Amino acid sequence: MNSYDAVISGAGPAGCSAALSLARKGYRVLLLDKVRFPREKVCGDGVTAASAALLEEMGVLELLRQRPESLNSFKGATFVSPGGTVVQGRIRQIGNLKGSSYVIPRTALDDCLVSRVKDHASITFLDNTNVTGLILEGDSVRGITTSAGDFSGRVVIAADGAYSKIARQLDLLNRNKNQQGFAMRAWFSEVEGLSDSIELCYDKAMLPGYGWIFPAGKQRANVGVFLICRFTDHRTLKRMFERFVNEYAYASAKLKRAVMEPGTLKSWPLPLGSFPGRRGRGNVLLTGDAGSFIDPITGEGIYYALKSGQYAAEAVAHALKRNDEAGALKRYEQLWRGEFSARVYFPGYVFQHFMNNSWFVETFMRYTAKKQSRADLLADVVVHNRKRRDLFKLLNPFHQVY
Repeated sequence: MNSYDAVISGAGPAGCSAALSLARKGYRVLLLDKVRFPREKVCGDGVTAASAALLEEMGVLELLRQRPESLNSFKGATFVSPGGTVVQGRIRQIGNLKGSSYVIPRTALDDCLVSRVKDHASITFLDNTNVTGLILEGDSVRGITTSAGDFSGRVVIAADGAYSKIARQLDLLNRNKNQQGFAMRAWFSEVEGLSDSIELCYDKAMLPGYGWIFPAGKQRANVGVFLICRFTDHRTLKRMFERFVNEYAYASAKLKRAVMEPGTLKSWPLPLGSFPGRRGRGNVLLTGDAGSFIDPITGEGIYYALKSGQYAAEAVAHALKRNDEAGALKRYEQLWRGEFSARVYFPGYVFQHFMNNSWFVETFMRYTAKKQSRADLLADVVVHNRKRRDLFKLLNPFHQVY
């Protein structure tokens, strides 16, 4: 049985981030995925400046620049209230986040991530390889069983998505319906009135969720809806999508002559980051969607996948240096909770309740629209240029926003 320092299941942003981070630290890594690459991955395809900075460090943006049709930058965020109030925020170029935000089709993004993985001599990559289970030895895991045979690893990292087989086997899967979201999207061509801003539309029927229009080239856009299950029945997802496209005034005006590209209407689950459980057991760590790292306000997951992959790699390297594989989880919990729990997930979970009230959303948007600095702050928070708690500054009419 081939042996590695780390075995990673899932070659999306979380798995590739973890694999590259570990390989650069000198560890031997096995990375597997159940499908053959390149492959389609359903997603909203928004990549914030914070995500782009991580992709730049990994050398992935360099590859994407060689595919200019896949790299569509945006410089602002437009928010539309249930009553039609429009807030146009500009994304600032601040601190270390001086790069652009993008709309990047996940097929291209993940293919470039895998290309970087393949370039690294310390990573063995196997696609079209199905992980069937964990190899248990007492309280620890010593490897995985797959369609290509068994593999041994001192640690295992699950990056295999919302329906993670590894998380399910360890009874760590997020099954809490109050911590779940769902999304549906399609690609449209011949879309009118697109600009260099992403657009988020808050229809009363889907609050605190929203509909989106993300520009991706000339008259082409990723269009979808995001619902939070504790407030809106996910079984209405398709009806909400149709309502958004055909009946919501702001969106239907842009899409009245648009054509939905065949085969692109798809939905997917979003396990939200407000889930309180631990992200691992023993020497197994959960990252990305498998670890329920989705933003509880926006449904965005790429940044949290990339970052949780990095944190998992840091925790694993810390543990392996001490020959204490089980110690990786303690370190991992410290890292991700220190960054995400109190700063992102808790305020996001609280803000869901505000955003579930249409009167509040309307009042909030009207107040924010009155000053450009307020609109810019809101846009900055959405793309991770500002801390999530800064949202609450917009609730204080006496606070001066700069």
